[in-house]
Amino acid sequence: MDNKAMNGIVFPAGDRNVFYVPVAVVAAMLAVAAAGWLWLPRADVPLPLVEGCRLDREACGSALPDGGRLELAFEPRPIPKSGPMRVALRVEGAQPSRAEIVFQGVEMNMGMHRLALAAATDGRYSGETSLPVCVTGRMLWQATVQIELGRNNVSVPFRFESGG
Repeated sequence: MDNKAMNGIVFPAGDRNVFYVPVAVVAAMLAVAAAGWLWLPRADVPLPLVEGCRLDREACGSALPDGGRLELAFEPRPIPKSGPMRVALRVEGAQPSRAEIVFQGVEMNMGMHRLALAAATDGRYSGETSLPVCVTGRMLWQATVQIELGRNNVSVPFRFESGG
């Protein structure tokens, strides 16, 4: 190559466009990557029904996928047919950014009742609710704990009976 061909490719000192264009391109790529990460769907991680434990009789626990553990308890026990019920959730070995419980009737459609739990200290969450009243008396319920762990929505179903 001779020097005459290279004469047209000269960047004079102080030409700021040489600096701003690549920086703008890199900033745009980072913005697109961040937006993509935020808009990616979360993974739903449904765990199996916790067997052999009834929340109307005792506190129940379950292992979490990443080695943590959660424990759920209701008061008073037995759970009354109507009236307020206190909910206590303890999560060990994980730090959920959100925790809630979805209540559903098992043998009778009572709709879905969501309870957002308030975070306390040391992985504890709490709330208070009243379940819809069943005219037949005893009612079998499923309480599904839903916690957000990073990009995963983990759900753990428990069973209990009210009105007993």
